[in-house]
Amino acid sequence: MAITSDVTASGATITSSGGQYSVLSGATLVVQGAGYVISGPIVSGFGNGPNNSSGTIPGQSGGTNYPALVMASAGGIVSGPEVGFGGAALGVYGGTVVGGMATNSGSIAAINGGFVDGATIGSMGAVYAGGAAGSGGGPGVVRNTHVQAGGYGAVGGKFTVKGQDFAGPGIMSGGTFDVGSTELVNSAGTEVGSIIGGTQIVSSAGSALKSIFSAGTQILQSGGFASGATALANGLIMVSGGTASAVTLASGGSLRATASGLVTNLQVQAAAAASADSAAVISNVTISGGGTFTIGSGATLVNAVISGIDSGGSVGGLLVLQSGAVLNGVTSMGYKSRLDIDGVQYVSGAKTVYSGNTLTITDASGNKLWSGPVVGVPAASSASDFRVQPDSDGSLSIVYDKCFLKGTMIRTEKGECAVEDLAVGDRVAAFSDGKEIYREIIWIGHRAATIRPGLHDDECGYPVRIVKDAFGENVPYKDLLVTPEHAIFLNNAFVPARMLVNGRSIYYDRSISHFEYFHVETDQHSIIWSDGALSESYLDTGDRLTFSQNDTVVRLLNAPAKNWEEHAAAPLRVERDFVEPLFAELSERAEKLTLGVTLPKPALTEEADLRLVDDKGREIRTLRIVKNTHVFMVPSGAQKLYLASRISRPIDVVGPYLDDRRELGVLVGQIQVWEAGRTRLIDAHLTSHDLSGWAGKEEESHRWTTGYAELPWDDGAVDTIAMVSIEILAGGPYMLESSSEAKSAVLA
Repeated sequence: MAITSDVTASGATITSSGGQYSVLSGATLVVQGAGYVISGPIVSGFGNGPNNSSGTIPGQSGGTNYPALVMASAGGIVSGPEVGFGGAALGVYGGTVVGGMATNSGSIAAINGGFVDGATIGSMGAVYAGGAAGSGGGPGVVRNTHVQAGGYGAVGGKFTVKGQDFAGPGIMSGGTFDVGSTELVNSAGTEVGSIIGGTQIVSSAGSALKSIFSAGTQILQSGGFASGATALANGLIMVSGGTASAVTLASGGSLRATASGLVTNLQVQAAAAASADSAAVISNVTISGGGTFTIGSGATLVNAVISGIDSGGSVGGLLVLQSGAVLNGVTSMGYKSRLDIDGVQYVSGAKTVYSGNTLTITDASGNKLWSGPVVGVPAASSASDFRVQPDSDGSLSIVYDKCFLKGTMIRTEKGECAVEDLAVGDRVAAFSDGKEIYREIIWIGHRAATIRPGLHDDECGYPVRIVKDAFGENVPYKDLLVTPEHAIFLNNAFVPARMLVNGRSIYYDRSISHFEYFHVETDQHSIIWSDGALSESYLDTGDRLTFSQNDTVVRLLNAPAKNWEEHAAAPLRVERDFVEPLFAELSERAEKLTLGVTLPKPALTEEADLRLVDDKGREIRTLRIVKNTHVFMVPSGAQKLYLASRISRPIDVVGPYLDDRRELGVLVGQIQVWEAGRTRLIDAHLTSHDLSGWAGKEEESHRWTTGYAELPWDDGAVDTIAMVSIEILAGGPYMLESSSEAKSAVLA
């Protein structure tokens, strides 16, 4: 065995200077046998011509059918080759190429049982792992390769390189692919454990295992398979007809499954997001706290776990079901996790019915709005463990929510007792038919939580402080802290504490930063004494809020209340005509007795700041107003249009007694366009569910925006100026930005 050469091809030359070989067009240099090593060969595949721009690899003229080849075989080693212009360095039949660099149509390859280790691939260079058809040997193996921007990697599949057909198996492992690089994983090819910043394409019968995508993209085509992939930091996994298994989406990572894509065992961690399009099937999904998974129309989700907040107090997971999505198997919801039923409009008074691991949401009259296979973790005991609330776009959102917070004094048969000192078997006092009775505690759980910043006070977790004497003399007998959804028993009904906030005797206390909460279950839903005030047994902890040890917030859960009509101790009342008089009465009492503190009221405006914005970012202001109609002149070249405005929540600007927490812009009626000698009406905002920036439909003739509403402009004449008239039926009042100072006030 030795170093042999072949220069029979026309123009082929091999030269050696100081032990460094130059292998030019048509020449072949073979390093065969253990102990035979060459270092730093220059390999170029074209005939005589000027040097390349770097001066390192001689540029030649000639055809690609006359490649310059350097081959390591049977234990031979080629170290540090510089390959370009159609040249190739090959490890074959047990030979190894170590290090080196390929650029400008140069390639480094491991074929038929050969090896490549530690190569660098520059722009327009390539690395390949596979085999020559019909030539025997095992798979080619490429390890620890660095592929730079513009470089390519290929493993398996069918290729023709320098006139030679390649179609055998290959393995590529431990590589690094920079942004702008490409890796092709084809039939009989296997990729293992590379870090991808560029694009990896896995086609039919190709396999990618344990790849990491940091700012990179994996595309699984039909027949492609991937397992153990991780996407983070803007990494993306696209499943387009292939199969992905055991996928982890870390912070900043995302996944999208398109038609016929199959994903199993998916983990969506905090600050990660996944989505599934029509005809995609996703099974066995875990959505961690802070993660989001959206199931589109026609997509199917089979078995999911939406994790709740952990002991550190992070937010719960979010599952979004768009209209037409299919939910099979069982979806388990952890404490404070959320299920958003997109396309189903929230209605005030919506109720939950829980039976046989099926959760059903109805309106106040019992008409079914939605139903699905949902369970709580720990196991839900009643419908009251699930809370229905509106999402920011007005759709229906479900929260799994059960607990009772540390420090509140609960009346028991032995007297007042702090909730943290209660035990299973103790009996708590309950108000029933005007009498005090006792009911046994059958289960207690304990956890801790934290605030979720950036949301409104009633959503981010700040507690409601009800000052001493707010409801009557010594009711409560000391300041009572409850969460916004905690229901207070007043006038023979339950009312959420958030609907009674008057900024004086009842207000959000933003000074509290830590809390502990308890799950307490009794044998029947009841009206419970908490710090001397009567309240509902299921009291909201306020998701994501933390409380100090000396400022604790109440929440008590009792046993099954299948639905409010049949099992609740008293009706839940959220209608304005019931709550507003209570609000007024308590506000008048607070002022008369100078209770609590006075919170500054937010500054309001009726000005909607209405404008159009096109796809180029140009703002288009109102040209004129005729009655309720705003007229705009849209410049030529606009491809898309959006109607922008201020937004407000009715609960913030009208009063907390109005149970409407939607973020609304303006109420839009008719839209008309004059352009290019024609007039047309736009009504997609009244019929379509797919336009972004619109709240759920309420009436056939008008619809609210949510502040940045897409206008259907596909038929617009982009090369001419158009006039657009938009009927604005309502809007505002809105809170001015300066009003945020009032919201940030810290109450002692």
